[in-house]
Amino acid sequence: MQVESYDVADIVDVLIIGAGPGGLSCARALAASGKRVVVLEKSQSLGKKICAGELTAKVLPDETFDRGRPWTEIHVGTDQACHKLALPRPFAWTTGRFGIESHLLKGCDAEIRFDEPVQKITAEYVETRTRRYAYRTLVGADGANSVVRRYLQLPRESVVGWAYHFVVDQPATEFHIYWLPRMFPAGYGYMMSRSRDQTMVGIAFAGDRFDRDVAERAGRWVAERFGLDVSGLRHEAAKGNADYRGWRFGNVFLVGEAAGLLNPLSTEGIYYAIRSGEGVGKFLRGDADGERIVRHLARIHRKQARIFKLVTNKRLPFCWMVDWIMRDPRKGLRRWLLEWVLYWLMDRSA
Repeated sequence: MQVESYDVADIVDVLIIGAGPGGLSCARALAASGKRVVVLEKSQSLGKKICAGELTAKVLPDETFDRGRPWTEIHVGTDQACHKLALPRPFAWTTGRFGIESHLLKGCDAEIRFDEPVQKITAEYVETRTRRYAYRTLVGADGANSVVRRYLQLPRESVVGWAYHFVVDQPATEFHIYWLPRMFPAGYGYMMSRSRDQTMVGIAFAGDRFDRDVAERAGRWVAERFGLDVSGLRHEAAKGNADYRGWRFGNVFLVGEAAGLLNPLSTEGIYYAIRSGEGVGKFLRGDADGERIVRHLARIHRKQARIFKLVTNKRLPFCWMVDWIMRDPRKGLRRWLLEWVLYWLMDRSA
């Protein structure tokens, strides 16, 4: 297919790669700025990324939209036990990626172009299958496997991991979290919503490369724990990137997981994508609050990464303190600690 060249007079002011929460949040922050903003998305529609469809209370707290099912019960456990807990208030809502992104899209006046996977990036233009887009500013909001991050030659070495799960084509009726460092590298198991109509059941584990042996063991664990015949279920793997190396590189910016802004403790990414996208958008329109937002997220991330390395190191007592809490948090100090940590992770950015 022939690639259409560009006219110098047709340069895009801000070219955003990725129409997920980070890219749409950035575009929304640039609405009515007078800048020409174009968003390129490789998928054919919104909401296609492999991702939990859960929102926490800190995501867009002042905005009214359909957040979906609130979760006030949680099953927590280890490789030895599991207990169901009723909580005093919701810790998450099943909104779904499509619902989140549709809400963000309503506030955008950018040109959104779907089915435009990026094939080449230079200092002057981005090339897709059909045309070249010349840009003044480039924003990478294209997730853990960001082509913009690769163009910048930034490594992904520290605090990187995988989610591997099986998809059940029914709405989630329970929310499960298991602490499993004895079985998987820095691993935890989960059952939660993939979308409003689907459930995902699997394992998150540390590692730069996907480990097929770990995946096979994860399948056996899911089958045993939940009584599922995984041989007939679709399975997915997604890499998570929490290796933050910066957000501004000349006229190129990174937001969300492209920047490494993912909470490694909870693997929550949507809040950090939306907030960093907002920060970069405000910065590009000349709002001093934009840089403050992103620098604040970077400080939070450094603290989260340090805590993650402590609690996932099996040679240190912190890992086994988490194990002790998760083994039976039905009452007493363990119950208080679990609720405090859960709401600290879900309600607050730090």
